[in-house]
Amino acid sequence: MKYNKLVRFVNEERPAEKWLEYYRAAIDDYKKWFLNEGEFVRPNYQACHNAIKTYMPEFESFWLSLIELVDADDLESRLLSFYCPSPHVSGCSQAVWSKYNPILVRNYDYDLEQCELRILKSRWFNTEVIASTDCLWGVLDGMNEHGLSVSLSFGGVHDRGDGFGIPIILRYILEFCRTTQEAVDVLQRIPSHMAYNVTILDESYHINTVEINPNNITQVSHIPIAVNHQGEHELSSYAFFSRSYERKKLLIEKLYDPMVNIESFIDSFEYPPLFSDKYEEGFGTIYTAIYNPTLRASEFRWPYGVRRYKSFVSFEEETFWVNY
Repeated sequence: MKYNKLVRFVNEERPAEKWLEYYRAAIDDYKKWFLNEGEFVRPNYQACHNAIKTYMPEFESFWLSLIELVDADDLESRLLSFYCPSPHVSGCSQAVWSKYNPILVRNYDYDLEQCELRILKSRWFNTEVIASTDCLWGVLDGMNEHGLSVSLSFGGVHDRGDGFGIPIILRYILEFCRTTQEAVDVLQRIPSHMAYNVTILDESYHINTVEINPNNITQVSHIPIAVNHQGEHELSSYAFFSRSYERKKLLIEKLYDPMVNIESFIDSFEYPPLFSDKYEEGFGTIYTAIYNPTLRASEFRWPYGVRRYKSFVSFEEETFWVNY
């Protein structure tokens, strides 16, 4: 079966008409997701407000401004905090090519029906950010004007705890951090509601992968790879389903093969096992993103050779359809 999805590149310094237009188009689907376990499973407004004030106080006034912009009711206000939301499970392979000109490359594997496919250039807190968005104002992967680049992948287990949706935490990192170490500190301080792996690269080429679980225990390593399991030998049905071990093995081989250059490394993300065509099962590769901290530039790739190059200097708004 073939699918078509609309891709949007949006340039808007602060959330205004463009963001509001998307919010109005997407909010009903987000409400269904937010309520799929029942409304009273989600925390109340005060718990959401307290969590933001405790862990991300810089976001408090911003969150309140979003509530005002959309004239949010109690439910929408709680949803916009993305504190203790519904499960958020994705695939993803990500790795840092560290020879000569380090870059962060990632495949985002997810349900096509639930992917925003919006790449936003913004300046919310005096820092320019280019990021693929999720959770209305969160980040799946992206880079800021300082060259700091981040990407997330699901950790492979469905345990949950009290914490924020990881896209909101990544947004916080890109808005307020300059270095890999600062990003690691944030990931160790702000709780995530599920298990995720976050790979980080900064302009000084410092690389870390942080394995987060909802028990607030993080594992930090210099391993430049993350897929859909944590640790070396952790077994999970999701890791087997998503071919996580095969993907990690291939990435290791590519990174250490002296015959592989940067272009062939990037191209490998367009073929199995890194590329998945399981769209009917909600696990297909939706896009490939490449972030270059040195050039402060990014490239996005979709199936059938569709490519776009964007930077902080040159970011043209556009909208187009992609076939899967």
